[in-house]
Amino acid sequence: MIKGSVDQNLTISRTQQILRIIFHYLGKIKLKHKNKPLNNQIKQVQTMKKLVKIIAVAAFAIGFGVTAQAQVRSDDMTVSATVYDAISVEKTADLNFGQVMKGAKKYIKPGGGAASSDGENVSTAGIRQGGFKVFAGAGSNVILSFNNLTELVNGTNKMPIIFNENEAGDEETTIGYGTESSSLTRLNVATSNPITFPTSTVDGKNGTYVYVGATVDAAADQVSGIYTATLTLTATYN
Repeated sequence: MIKGSVDQNLTISRTQQILRIIFHYLGKIKLKHKNKPLNNQIKQVQTMKKLVKIIAVAAFAIGFGVTAQAQVRSDDMTVSATVYDAISVEKTADLNFGQVMKGAKKYIKPGGGAASSDGENVSTAGIRQGGFKVFAGAGSNVILSFNNLTELVNGTNKMPIIFNENEAGDEETTIGYGTESSSLTRLNVATSNPITFPTSTVDGKNGTYVYVGATVDAAADQVSGIYTATLTLTATYN
């Protein structure tokens, strides 16, 4: 038997008990004024009948209210949360183009090494690919974004820097994430990069590397000097 039927039967039983008690006490009430005229006795009986009806209706209303209340239903929902390690970013190395010849494009590869559009022997003095380490929960939704760096500056002088393009102007992944520079997932500097964070261990935690290479384009009349800029990587849970 379901719960609603049990509650309803209990309510009916309680109502019946109430009515029995009412009639029990009414049966003990004696008519007053026996020697009074018959009309007075009839009126008294009629008043008692009305009282019984009122009490019966009230008892039924009480029982109905309890029954209605017993028919309320409920359901459950699951509340859950997934806890991840705090997200963090660490620089591993600055990107350095070393010596750049005027009128040439110089390309620093994300795995190291350099190439130049002038076809001459490329200076490798001081060159280095840049890098970051990013730590986040395995399988979490993460957004990697950069500050859309487009140029290096020397005072008022500027020199373009180009990502995901080599010294010949061909499209090539120069910035991306992965455990090895030879198999990178490309990242765009100009737009945000939503990713499913990989499962890999870096420094004893779940993390990945971001390798940074790029190409600079020195004009034929480029002013000599040291050109610098800042590339910022921001990682956030999505």
